[in-house]
Amino acid sequence: MRKISVIFLLVLVASTSFAQLSERVNDTSVYNIGARPLKGSKVLTFGFNMNQSVFDNYNDLRQGGLISGKYFIKDDVAVRGGIRITKEATTSKGDLDQTSFPTIKSASSKSSVREYVLVPGLEKHFSSKNIFDVYAGGDLYLGFKREVNKEETDFTDGDFDHYSAKTPSTLVGLGGVVGFNVFVLNLPLSVGMEYGLQGLWALGGKTHVESEQRVGGVTTSQDYYTQTTNGAGNADPYQYSKLKKRSTTWDTNSNFRLILNIYFN
Repeated sequence: MRKISVIFLLVLVASTSFAQLSERVNDTSVYNIGARPLKGSKVLTFGFNMNQSVFDNYNDLRQGGLISGKYFIKDDVAVRGGIRITKEATTSKGDLDQTSFPTIKSASSKSSVREYVLVPGLEKHFSSKNIFDVYAGGDLYLGFKREVNKEETDFTDGDFDHYSAKTPSTLVGLGGVVGFNVFVLNLPLSVGMEYGLQGLWALGGKTHVESEQRVGGVTTSQDYYTQTTNGAGNADPYQYSKLKKRSTTWDTNSNFRLILNIYFN
């Protein structure tokens, strides 16, 4: 009798479940995601280029990469940006041992490379009620770099040999992107992808050389410009009294990236 009751109960439960499934109306494809950022949310952003990018916008975990993040000024608008500051410098200066170098009084040298990069941008996010967080945005790229090399040698008789080479350059870029994020469960994480159009203008890159020598009491000086390669991409051995140098690059899909976002308040 007990077995019959158990079987009857199982059949009843199965019949009820089947009835519920057979009468079920398809759920809407719109979902509210608990981890979706709101106004005031802060985001650490990492981007990994899948091809050669004209310029980098995100932290890709490599040395010298940008530190990047976002801040939502509205539920659907975020300010995004990246920054990189690098400097390498080496200097030496000393008086020569007169026993080994009786004609040289002192020698000094210096080399340095400084680079500053700012990438401010803006994102507009669309529907806040679906799994895919679709957005469109734009970036401005500002890069400044300066390389300096100096060598100075002073002799005991008053002669000297001084050399200085400075190479400043400026990079200005514009980029437009579209992308999407997919939130990972209810965690403050999302993964996504973005791509778009980028353009870059490189200004400068020429080297300004100044040298001054005094030999036998006679002083001579030089002031000229050089460049590593010319406009055709070939090695350039010439010295110029005046030189203008610039380059332009535009490309689509040059910034195809995988994106990882970590949200916090």
